[in-house]
Amino acid sequence: MLNMFMIIHEFVFDIIVKIDPEKSMFISILSNITQNIDQGEIQGTIEKINNKRVFIIETSEINDEIINIGMGFKFYSDTIKKCFKIGCDEFRSSITRNENSDKLWKKIFLNYYNVEKHKKYYSVIRPIKSIL
Repeated sequence: MLNMFMIIHEFVFDIIVKIDPEKSMFISILSNITQNIDQGEIQGTIEKINNKRVFIIETSEINDEIINIGMGFKFYSDTIKKCFKIGCDEFRSSITRNENSDKLWKKIFLNYYNVEKHKKYYSVIRPIKSIL
């Protein structure tokens, strides 16, 4: 007879978005509070385009151990939501995306009504409803 047991460990994550108005930059950090380590980061610029504050991703990185468990989608979605709360009118993907990033943006595009796909980038506009 085999004695089997299962260990379940839950992790608590937080997403912290900071802006540097002097440098017109933003940064979002995916922090694993349980292990006290950062698991991902999104950095970009803040530009004034057509009288709107547009946040544009320059670089992003998510640690390999949390890829393919849905954390990338949650990280990006929550980052976008938090950016809207601090004055963003439009949030854009980078024009250079790797395969994982492209899959993630396609998922965002399919899940939210306020996302548009342009020739070189994805764009999320401030929602009319509080969906995203």
